[in-house]
Amino acid sequence: MDWDELLDPLSPIFKDTMQEQTRIVNLQDGLIAAARKLAEENYPELRKATPAIHKALDSAIIGHSIKMSVDINNAVGGQEKDDFFL
Repeated sequence: MDWDELLDPLSPIFKDTMQEQTRIVNLQDGLIAAARKLAEENYPELRKATPAIHKALDSAIIGHSIKMSVDINNAVGGQEKDDFFL
């Protein structure tokens, strides 16, 4: 496998990689939305929280959602979590 094959939009490897990335991003979006909803349901004081608190909450949710989506993708794909790093 060489760079030309990896970067060729008509290559099956390129298409598989793009599909995998799309699944990971879709999973991230779903995890982020679900975590925000759960936080709002369990912490009603968030409605009155400062922008700094919302920023810290978003940072925590997004960071963990990205890692979780990659770990889920790796688990479903049969990879160990340390075999693949984004």
